[in-house]
Amino acid sequence: MGRAYDFVDVTRWFSSRSDLILLIFDAHKLDISDEFKEAIEQLKGNDEKVRVVLNKCDMINTQQLMRVYGALMWFLGKVIKTPEV
Repeated sequence: MGRAYDFVDVTRWFSSRSDLILLIFDAHKLDISDEFKEAIEQLKGNDEKVRVVLNKCDMINTQQLMRVYGALMWFLGKVIKTPEV
């Protein structure tokens, strides 16, 4: 993307020094880009700091929320590669 710094190294640096790490997902678009996937992979070892925020979930009904939740867990499971997300 033409950055003057290494995104992966910066992500690793910030995650090791942060008290709380928020991963924000939109309820209407759950896709995880390659860059976001790389950022999530750099969070290993800081799992206790990570919180997942589902943005705009108040705009969907309960049934849709359960589908979105399941899809999000499926996507995250592929990225994080642990038995339990």
